[in-house]
Amino acid sequence: MKERLNLLRQANVISADACQATEIAVRLIGEQFALTPDNEQFQMAMTHFARAFDRIRSGAPVDEGLDPEIFDEILADDGFEQVQALNQRILDQVGLVQVPVTENSFFLSNLFSLCCASAAEEGTC
Repeated sequence: MKERLNLLRQANVISADACQATEIAVRLIGEQFALTPDNEQFQMAMTHFARAFDRIRSGAPVDEGLDPEIFDEILADDGFEQVQALNQRILDQVGLVQVPVTENSFFLSNLFSLCCASAAEEGTC
């Protein structure tokens, strides 16, 4: 994961701040879920996080969030509180205070997918 972030940074796809913030998110997610950063879904989620971090910081978040019907399913899941708590911890530690709902819906859906992937890895899904 670190190599991927460094490549994105060197190619000026993400900022140095986004790279640092994503490393923090990787650590927190790794502490919470039974996944390693070499998991493809984990890498995709963190790449999105890094890009979203820069969009939010530059004041240019995405206009549309996750499909409301899909997001409602995530909200209704028993594991959502755990996902929401992790999301808030990440946002607090990387200094994202004002996160647009559109971007946050994607953060939450990515964390939810990692939660499900972790449960599958543990054989609890």
